[in-house]
Amino acid sequence: MNKPSILVLILLILFLLPTNINAGNPVIKDRFSADPAALVYDGKVYLYVGRDQAGYPGQIDYFYVLKEWNVYSSSDMINWELEGTLPRTEFDWARGDSAWAAQAIERDGKFYWYVTVLNDDPDPEKNGYAIGVAVSDYPAVGFQDAIGGPLISSDMTDAPDFMDPNQTWDNIDPTVFIDEDGQAYLYWGNTHLYYAKLKDNMIELDGKIHQITIENMPGTFTEAPYLHQYGDTYYLSFAMNFPEITAYATSQSLEGPWEYQGILLDRMDDSETSHQAIIEFEGEWYILYHTGALPGGGNFNRSTSIEKLHHNEDGTIDKIIPTASGLAFDSYTIHSYGNNEHAVRHLSDAIRIGPFQESHYDYKWHIVPGLANNEDGYISIQGENKPGYYLRHGNDFTSLQKHDGTEGFMDAATFKVVKGLANEEWVSFQSYSNEEFYLFQHENNTMRIGKIESEDKREFATFQIRDIEGQPFSLLTEESKVSKEGNVNYILFIAISLLVTVSFAIIARKRIVKNKKVIENQQVK
Repeated sequence: MNKPSILVLILLILFLLPTNINAGNPVIKDRFSADPAALVYDGKVYLYVGRDQAGYPGQIDYFYVLKEWNVYSSSDMINWELEGTLPRTEFDWARGDSAWAAQAIERDGKFYWYVTVLNDDPDPEKNGYAIGVAVSDYPAVGFQDAIGGPLISSDMTDAPDFMDPNQTWDNIDPTVFIDEDGQAYLYWGNTHLYYAKLKDNMIELDGKIHQITIENMPGTFTEAPYLHQYGDTYYLSFAMNFPEITAYATSQSLEGPWEYQGILLDRMDDSETSHQAIIEFEGEWYILYHTGALPGGGNFNRSTSIEKLHHNEDGTIDKIIPTASGLAFDSYTIHSYGNNEHAVRHLSDAIRIGPFQESHYDYKWHIVPGLANNEDGYISIQGENKPGYYLRHGNDFTSLQKHDGTEGFMDAATFKVVKGLANEEWVSFQSYSNEEFYLFQHENNTMRIGKIESEDKREFATFQIRDIEGQPFSLLTEESKVSKEGNVNYILFIAISLLVTVSFAIIARKRIVKNKKVIENQQVK
């Protein structure tokens, strides 16, 4: 291969580097991403999400507005690249912005994507929400409607009495699973939980539709069923009650009976719905779920997050705590200089300083580059168990508040890290918007912000950041950098850019030398 070809290849690699690199949760930050489902195939994880595009409160489209599904891929569960999009309009028998929850699966080299859409059939018994199927030879692109109509329509099930008979929504949220004997099962539902077998072609039902119940469930089944298997046990996770929490049941057969086991995720503060996927990848188990953690996020603008999941020997699953750090980073604790056994915590939205309790997530923080200024030395402090909520100041007080995307919020939630006012080996947090103000511990153990005018206050305005091992962590040294989006790709970008630059320089120099020799030879002649 000649040198220009090598350079073209290098530039192509540079161009193809993933463009959506993320620090912490949510893992997708360039747009909203709801109702996650996932598929492990050929050494990669494919993430299938609906793209929330709701309007603002008070607008007519302030609801579940989803015009398309997006497909992301990752080889490490941390860095995600947008690979494909499937518009709702691919299903021309459907209507509206109804690209609701969906899941894909591979069988015999083809990929089948089961989706929720709103049927446009003129028959009032059929025009509720329905389930369609798209098929492709690839996991992320090339999907086309496989049937030309719904696989499941509202005339095939008996909807709950409270639903509008002209637009029922019990046929939503499909999940598909292929058992060890090759039999494929489709589960779905809202309020009613259904399942049916699929034929080998994956686009026809094989037998009748069954409605089932979950035994000993302390609440009501709502929606979002998802199937996985661990050992000899089948797991059915789902959304329970409303606002929703994520629970799970187990069975020794995909046809039931299903026995309720417990809660996986508590209700989210910023999303009344929950929707999860559970997968194994490279020997580790993960749960993918959505929250409203992005700026402007909420019930109708949701985002996908990921945590590790642990199965116990008795078949139970440990309850999941949603985190801001996610898979990529660790959380930190912030300790008081006056009493280093005390640490900063949040109680609901209040910021307090009290006796440190290692097991309490309220004391853990995800430290990120400053929202208003992401240069070195500026940080923002996010509640570890409150993704999307930041420590911010207002007047003299501080609180933990949801990032609303405004410039004022970002200014109030950004701090400059400086040498500790009482001990230079510790740190103090200076207001970004007023350099005369610092965070300090008030006498009633609240966190406030203001001028530091006495020696006592200097001590109360001095803190120590510690890592998960309890060791001091300095934000003042070159070695200690807070989590930065795109760090890995940034390093690769710089390295490859340098390689390209050096390569061009070498080629240019050789051409100059060659041309010089040609000129000298011509002069000799």
